[in-house]
Formats: sequence, structure tokens, C-alpha cells
Amino acid sequence: MLRYLEVKEEVKETISKLGPGSRIPSRNFLCRKYEVARNTIDKAIAELEEEGYVTSVKGSGTFVSEDNPQKTINIGVILPSVMEDIFPRFIFGIEQYASSHSINIVLFSSDQSPDRQRNNVQRAIEMRVDGCIIIPTLNSEQSYDTFRKLRDKKIPFVLCYRSVDGLDVPFVGVNNCYGAYIATRHLMECGCGKISYFSDKKYSVALERYYGYETAMLENVGKVKRGEVILGNYGEEELREEIRKIFRSDDCPDGVLCFDDNTAASLCAVLIEKGLKPGEDVRIVGNNNSDLCNKLIVPLSSVSSRSSTMGKEAVKLLMRELNGEECEMPLSLLYPELYVRESSIGKQAGM
Repeated sequence: MLRYLEVKEEVKETISKLGPGSRIPSRNFLCRKYEVARNTIDKAIAELEEEGYVTSVKGSGTFVSEDNPQKTINIGVILPSVMEDIFPRFIFGIEQYASSHSINIVLFSSDQSPDRQRNNVQRAIEMRVDGCIIIPTLNSEQSYDTFRKLRDKKIPFVLCYRSVDGLDVPFVGVNNCYGAYIATRHLMECGCGKISYFSDKKYSVALERYYGYETAMLENVGKVKRGEVILGNYGEEELREEIRKIFRSDDCPDGVLCFDDNTAASLCAVLIEKGLKPGEDVRIVGNNNSDLCNKLIVPLSSVSSRSSTMGKEAVKLLMRELNGEECEMPLSLLYPELYVRESSIGKQAGM
């Protein structure tokens, strides 16, 4: 950070402890205190005067303004992406709260790269943000040391959606296990006799959803067959080939719970290749309730991650941290909601 900006923030902190009309230390004193040249102090004071924090009186000194502006909170929001799945709604939830509470949001996108995530954390530190809200990239094992930098700088932060092993910090997420459980039970209630779980990723959230699927299947042993499971790290074409292998069999599943809506879209494409009808021959439920649900050839049933609510809860939790309030529940799990559409119930009469 530019030295004059550091000095400016230090002087601003001093101002916050003085009453309106109080005289701040002289510029010569500040030069000696911060060990900087006079022009550095002059630039810092000039910006503070422009922003309304201080008033300079020629021959008398610089004084705290009578109408000292309300402190604005600056929060860094670091996301793996700003476009995919839950992220636009997550940002909307944060901005809903921030816009009415004098909070500025500084948005960073890591493009699913741990290296860019590390750089974004460093940039947030250099910008002297008051706190951060973070959805970590997939490689959480590479995130621990990155986020420890925030703790070392005493910058509070809240993790969302996926946690990082070993970091004891406030967390806001969704009960993925429960969401997968109710989705699997829904497929059973729709008459599915053999149900599979497909995921193109293998990490904490994918595993939580798999456990929810397994819980529902174990409760119905002997009533519903457990279908083939895809649980790995695949590119789009690799995933489709894995799905094709399963649907070459005569005994293929008639119900599939998908890790996310993109996986469900790949499944629909393979089914159409094979002359099968999504929602009739094979019933499907996705996850995240993204905009993709209403763009597929058959509207997709999906479990909502309640991302807008997650964003709003995250900023409220962070503000409690910044205000020094005790947090009774530093871990907040939202209950997901299942949105039922044609992909799991078929085309209903009158639709």
C-alpha cells in the first residue's frame, strides 16, 4: 500500500477517538511520528479534509470536523467465481443488507484458482478492509495458510458454503446432507425403483450430498434398489462418458440425484442421445436451483442452496464480529428447499 494511505488510516483512527472541534497533532509532529516526509502528511490530511473528517484553519492548525462523517465499513467478498451457480444470488443477499447499513462491498473473483485466491486475500489486506466474507475454492487443503494471513492481521472473516479443515472461524452454509435426503425421498415417492447419485466433483459438499442420498437409501433397503454411483473429478465429456456406460445396461436407474444442475444437464443430454425422456423414463433432481433449471428441455427439479439468505446471514454474522458481540452460534446451517418441476414428476395434466 502507498505510504500516505497508511498514514491517512492511522490519522483517521486518531480522529475517531477525539471529539468534534478537537485539534489534531501538528503536521511536524506527525512527520516525526510516522517517519515520513512533509508532503506525505500533507497528502493524507488533504484527502481527510476532502472527505469531511477534518478542517484546516490557516495559522491555527487542523481540527476534527463538527460533522464528522459516519464510518463506512469496507468488506471484502472473495468468491471462486462471480458467474456460476449460487454466486450471483449470494452477492445479491450481501448487497441487500449492505446497502442499508453503510457498508461498502469490494468483490474479488478467484476463478477457481487457489493462487488467485491467495492474491485476493493479500489485496484485501493491503486495502485494509474491515472484514471478509469468503467462499473458498475447491482445493481447501491449499486455503488454510492463505486465510491464516487474515487472522494474523486481526481481520475477522466468515467462511460460507464450504469449510476449511482446521480453521475455527464463523461459518454459514446449507445442510447438504438433508437436502440430498429429501430429494432422494422425493424420487422414491415419484415411483423410482432404482436410484443413482451422480457427481462430477469429489469434495466436501459432494460427499455431504452423497451421505444424504445413502441415508435415504439405507432407510428403504429392500424397497428401492441402489443404483450405480458416479463420484469423482471429471470434465464435462468425461462425465458424459461415465453416464453413457451406466445407461448401456438394460437395468439402468429410473431416478438420479445429481450433485448440481450442470451434472443434471449432462445427464439430460445423454438420455436424449439414447432416446430416453427425462422426467418420464428417468426422473431427475439437481442441486442449487440455478437459472439453468428453466433452460433445459425439461424444467429441472432442484434443491435450493438458499444462497441469497446465506449471503445476508454471512454479512450479519460478520458485523456482529466487527462490533465485538458474542456469537452464540458461530456455525449456521440453513435448511434447503426442494423445488419440484417436470424432471421428477413428469408432465402433469394441464401443463
